[in-house]
Amino acid sequence: MKLVLVAPPWNSLYRPSIQIATLAALSTEEQGDPISAVYGYLDWFEYAVGFLECDPEQFAAVYDTIGEELYGLGVGDWIFGGGLPGAGDADEASATAEYGAFLREQGVDEEIVADVLRLREAAPRFVADLAERLVDDGAECFGFTTSFSQLVPSLAIAVAIKERAPDRLVLLGGANCDRPMGQAVMHAYPFVDAVVEGEGEQAVNALTRAKSVDDLAAVPGIVLRHEDGLRTALPTIQPVESAPVPKYDAYFERLESLPWGDLIAPHVALPFQMSRGCWWGEKLQCTFCGENGSGMVYRSKPGSQLVDTLRTLTERHGAFNTYAVDTILAKNDNGLAALADAEVDITTFFEVKANLGPREVGELRAAGVTMVQPGIESLSSGALKLLRKGATSWHNLRFLVLCQELGIDAQWNLLSAMPDESAEMLEEQLRLIPFITHLAPPSTVSKVRVDRYSPYFEKPDEFGIELRGPEKKYRFIHRGEGVDRTALAYSFEHGQQAGKERDDDAAMLALRRRLGARVGLWKKLHAQSRFSFRFGPNVTVVHDYRPHVGTGRTVLRGADDLLFRSLVHGGRLMQAVGRVGEQTGTPESRLHERVSEWAACGWVHLEGRRGLVLAVRDGMRDELGRAAALRGSDAES
Repeated sequence: MKLVLVAPPWNSLYRPSIQIATLAALSTEEQGDPISAVYGYLDWFEYAVGFLECDPEQFAAVYDTIGEELYGLGVGDWIFGGGLPGAGDADEASATAEYGAFLREQGVDEEIVADVLRLREAAPRFVADLAERLVDDGAECFGFTTSFSQLVPSLAIAVAIKERAPDRLVLLGGANCDRPMGQAVMHAYPFVDAVVEGEGEQAVNALTRAKSVDDLAAVPGIVLRHEDGLRTALPTIQPVESAPVPKYDAYFERLESLPWGDLIAPHVALPFQMSRGCWWGEKLQCTFCGENGSGMVYRSKPGSQLVDTLRTLTERHGAFNTYAVDTILAKNDNGLAALADAEVDITTFFEVKANLGPREVGELRAAGVTMVQPGIESLSSGALKLLRKGATSWHNLRFLVLCQELGIDAQWNLLSAMPDESAEMLEEQLRLIPFITHLAPPSTVSKVRVDRYSPYFEKPDEFGIELRGPEKKYRFIHRGEGVDRTALAYSFEHGQQAGKERDDDAAMLALRRRLGARVGLWKKLHAQSRFSFRFGPNVTVVHDYRPHVGTGRTVLRGADDLLFRSLVHGGRLMQAVGRVGEQTGTPESRLHERVSEWAACGWVHLEGRRGLVLAVRDGMRDELGRAAALRGSDAES
């Protein structure tokens, strides 16, 4: 079958879809009919700018807000929901009024609400135009990728295709079609001919060789209609080596034809993949995380392929910013050392575990990693234990210090309201924040969600959780009568089970609000906050200009100098005190007192037997020079 793969809104404008580009690349490796890729989200960008008659740069910001910040409210899906079966049975004016009220209740800015409502008006004509163009292409099968807010846009385009060409095959895949959600999509929307549960390489290879739907019956992961029900072939875990280097030619061709492509092109980051699954999740899945669905088993390409992959992508497309879609950086054989030694001007992004030490973070920066998403989630060791993060507050703070020192942008989130959270967990973070305003603040502060596939969802009783059905947004997204929203939903309303309520819930709510407010102040103060030090031959100068808590300029000599140095990037207190006492003849009691003084003024963070200097080294070298020094360091891991 001739196959067209479609990436609908709301994929990031600045990243070509790795899902369809990887599958499209199979056509150069396997025998079968051709595969083409359509970047529908770029088409939507062009169409919406014209419909709204607005400045393209202004709409790019609106697009990003809808696709990224408002995903949790279902905005991107709702905009395209008017054309779905069942949605038209209700009065559109009432549906629009109800959803607008819902967004305002959630604190969405009135200008954004107005844009959302107008985009709902624009969607049907766009969908019709795109469907006609796809049908005219003559393809026999149309496959849609559906991650995040792409499900309803895919369904809207799919039903428009079927209205024009009932004989064409419509197939959906991606995260929104993982088990059991894919089968729920087929039950709710009869115009969908098939879904792919799990990874798509085997399904796409089979599609390009198939002569009819009957040839797909035994392909792993494909769910087909059969008589009055569904016929399912269970998905298999595939080796990640089977995934080719993505082909982004179609994205760049469309970008070149876009009237405002110059707004997007300088910021494009090329996605790549070195692994699938999560090695930490295999060992001990984070309680709130449902990210990998049925694909938790960790598989990684040999690290030697990293340099080759990035060279192939950057040389082919002339873009030097890259973006790893891996859930987690490989522990060993991740290819970073070779990438650092390659001395190419490629920048990249990885999701990482936050307990990386100085050597590992130095290697990240030396390899061109300029942005990371660390799984920090909290600055309370007690809360981190509840979340099964496998790290402590000490690890997370050390990571933030290292990122600040090396110029790595750390994008992280702060979670609260997890089961069994205590007041002390919140209070210790409230006490800590004034001392770390020089470090990167969290992007968001939010309550823990219950997502499908997470331990909270799979074993709610274990955590005292009562599941109360799909989040409210699904009432607006899937409006049809008889639709099983519970089976379609990814995120769920929840509360504490009967008998688990706390007497101090009001006090806990007040603490969480204070934490949110304090993080807001952290964000405001971050740009002006400075806490750094410089080493001399036998002296250390500390510059502490953190708002409200700073101590100014301090010169450390002798035992104080050596003690401070021993806790830079972390050290064991007893070893540091013993070594400095032996070298200088200073009583250990005096050194312990000094550490306590430093902890009281937020110079040092103490946890158990370890201490960590919270100041950032200003060695007057460039970031790569400092990274190279750290790669050879012997600081505690």
